[in-house]
Amino acid sequence: MPGDVLTVAGGKGGVGKTTTAINAGVALQEAGYDTVIADADLGMTNIGDLLGIDHEPSFHDVLAGEASIADATVEGPNGVSVLAGERSLDAFARGDPSNLRPVVHSLAESYEVVVVDTGAGLSHETVVPMGLADGVVLVSTPDEVSLTDANKAAELAGKVDGEVIGTVLTRATADTNVSAVSERIDQDVLSVVPEDAEAAGEEPLVLTAEDSYAAQAYRRLATKLADRLVATEDAEATADL
Repeated sequence: MPGDVLTVAGGKGGVGKTTTAINAGVALQEAGYDTVIADADLGMTNIGDLLGIDHEPSFHDVLAGEASIADATVEGPNGVSVLAGERSLDAFARGDPSNLRPVVHSLAESYEVVVVDTGAGLSHETVVPMGLADGVVLVSTPDEVSLTDANKAAELAGKVDGEVIGTVLTRATADTNVSAVSERIDQDVLSVVPEDAEAAGEEPLVLTAEDSYAAQAYRRLATKLADRLVATEDAEATADL
């Protein structure tokens, strides 16, 4: 049975998509799910930088047909697998977004959970992982522009048959009205990640700042995602009876 593909998306850049993908992936691995994090933000890839991974070949080489998935995948924090990209313009030019579909399918055959980080905007490399996902996790800050863009991303996901399972609200403060945000985006708020000075260290926060409020929020997110995976497995097992 193929693994579950969880795509992390959001219309606006700088809202914390990559941080969410990293911390959710590491926490899911820690919870016992064989997990890979794939950096599909092909133009501004930064998972490798954030995790201190400098490895060749890269995800871009895989998309260019120049390397295998196995050769490009490395072990990251806590045993999570990581398929990181390159930051050079040459790598971006080589990577073929049309190969995202077969690569993600192959990852789902090898792992229980595939966490796909996407870029900002509504590009091809964002749309494809949304359409492939068993669940799309949107990320947004509480500001109006970010929420508007999150709604656009949710609408786009629906057009490619992607199921949005909820939104992670980042950079929340004591003044953030979470209920109002939930109504504004018409989505469940899966987790609220506060502005947290204690969580300004290295990624993943769930390991480097595990007692911080932000790390706890990402662990709650992973728990909700794991519960969803269990429910899906149970439903599939019942359907096979």
